[in-house]
Amino acid sequence: MKRKILIATNKLLPDAGADEQDVLEQANMVGNACQELGYTVARMEMDLDLQQASTRIREEQPDILFNLVESLGNKGEFAFIATSLFSSLAIPYSGSPVIPMFLTSNKVLAKREMQRLGLHTPHGFSVNDTDILDPSERYLLKPIWEEGSLDLDESSVFNGNNERMKGAAGSKSKEHYFIEEYIEGREFNISILAGPNGPEVLPLAEMEFLDFPAGKPRILGYRSKWNEQSFEYTHTSRNFRAREKDRALHAKLVDMSEACWQGFGLRGYARVDFRVSEEGIPAIIDINANPCISLSGGFAAALNQAGYSFTEAIQRILADAVR
Repeated sequence: MKRKILIATNKLLPDAGADEQDVLEQANMVGNACQELGYTVARMEMDLDLQQASTRIREEQPDILFNLVESLGNKGEFAFIATSLFSSLAIPYSGSPVIPMFLTSNKVLAKREMQRLGLHTPHGFSVNDTDILDPSERYLLKPIWEEGSLDLDESSVFNGNNERMKGAAGSKSKEHYFIEEYIEGREFNISILAGPNGPEVLPLAEMEFLDFPAGKPRILGYRSKWNEQSFEYTHTSRNFRAREKDRALHAKLVDMSEACWQGFGLRGYARVDFRVSEEGIPAIIDINANPCISLSGGFAAALNQAGYSFTEAIQRILADAVR
């Protein structure tokens, strides 16, 4: 009898944007890869009705769950609950377990854990602490729980002496927003894939901001990821050039990525995002334990650069789920 994979995705609302609908492409890709590997494939959508989800999983009796749940009830802060349910049912599932999912989903908690592990990350501040911001520095107002650069664009960048933005930040919920030191410099997105001998850091991707006007923040925001008609989308590109002058920097980024994997207890696959200051100092700005794996995303691009097929990657992710 063929082994069964049950692919779990979050249930989309009727007005779901491009960033949310992307999960459907991921589910199709994973389903096709699993069929190539000889599995029977079923799919389910999840919302906050966990009893219904539990009943469906018991009915399907999968050998492995493939977790593509990016939110529940359209809220990123509930995404880790899917892994809690899967764990409670004692069924192997893809990707990282409950605690790493929770820690990395909350950017403030992730930052504290990075600091505990000795990993450099930009300074963070509560939205209630705008009075201690340095007037000569720049900052980012960021959502704590959301992924896909939701609520993040150049308007999120502000100077420490900008009273209007400080007031806007102070009006936000401290449970859902925080302020982070803005690092002027380069940005890298680094994908990691589980393997039989441990995690493998895939070729390093640098995001290039092409012909950005002077003063325009060079960040990978929502428009640069999802709005195909925007300047930010058409003038942001990904490259995998391995320049000799960057050899030491790349080695450091690899070391820090591996430290994130080990320190946070990541599994299956993950992505670590960095900013590198003009002085060449790398800082971790995000750890994504459930990154986008659609064809347009950085993970698929890194796989291609490494010479792996998508099906090979899914095979390694599934193997790590039951290892």
